Amino acid sequence: MKINHCYWLELMKKNVCKRQAPLRSNLLAAGIFAAVVFSGCRTMQDSRKPLFSEQPPVPSTLAILDNLEAQEEIMMAFATAYPGKIGNVEFFNNDWTMLVNGRRFYFANGRFLPEELRGQWGEFYPYDFYVYPWDGTQAQRQVAFDNPVYSVGSSFLFDVLYSSLTEDESWDLQEKYSFLGVKLLIHAYIKPLLDLVSERIRLAAVTDPSVDEWIAGLRTSPPSLGWNWRTIAGTSRRSNHSYGTAIDLLPRNLGGRYTYWQWGAGETINSETYYLPPDAVIEAFENYGFIWGGHWDLIDTMHFEYRPEILLLNNFEVIFIQAE
Repeated sequence: MKINHCYWLELMKKNVCKRQAPLRSNLLAAGIFAAVVFSGCRTMQDSRKPLFSEQPPVPSTLAILDNLEAQEEIMMAFATAYPGKIGNVEFFNNDWTMLVNGRRFYFANGRFLPEELRGQWGEFYPYDFYVYPWDGTQAQRQVAFDNPVYSVGSSFLFDVLYSSLTEDESWDLQEKYSFLGVKLLIHAYIKPLLDLVSERIRLAAVTDPSVDEWIAGLRTSPPSLGWNWRTIAGTSRRSNHSYGTAIDLLPRNLGGRYTYWQWGAGETINSETYYLPPDAVIEAFENYGFIWGGHWDLIDTMHFEYRPEILLLNNFEVIFIQAE
């Protein structure tokens, strides 16, 4: 089946939600919860703060729970994004399913759960497939800074995808890697992809002095990092760093610039206030399925993570490799 990304984007844009994180929900807009934003989950919001007045329309997984065509789009995006690891998308037992490394996962109202947990979907937060890159105004970004909502959802899907149900299992799959001279630990699965990304960046550096300067300025030893077994701040979901599928790239000298939204929440986003890699670097990563944290509303400009399904659902062209 051909993935109709234009249909998917239009469907998402028709559903008005409160804000984008990753993760954003339309539950408050629907009036289901009056004081708590469920998908973020607004247990993290100070209840004494007034609800924000400027609210950009943002899509949420919850907006398409009853739309079987959209659910199929998501499952097919996963199958396309992880060839050799995810496949066999079919409507089975009254739900869309896919095989992840041979194990059946159900859409399960946006929770993406194995069969034994399918009936308990209400105990888990849903995933969100957000607009990328985030395209709100500076005022809307400040709203996001003042009312942060973090990515949530269970870790079951990516635990199985990367064969990393425990820290020890994840550690055993990590490899030492040098990315443009930066020493990292990464999951073996993304090594050939990072080889291609670095090759494209080096090629860009031949004609783009800003890329050559960026490479020369990279910090080649920690705290630049890849693998780090931990959860996303404020949630119980594992970070992509836990699987070794995310990397943070920092310069040796930030020159007073910020990299993370909490450290410069009142600043306008530009190259003087924030550390921003050259556009050619960001595009090289996106070409091979990596999203850049600088394209989130809660920006993290040193961060790249492998999430090709997000790019596909936002109509990006992505180059894939077959899993061994």
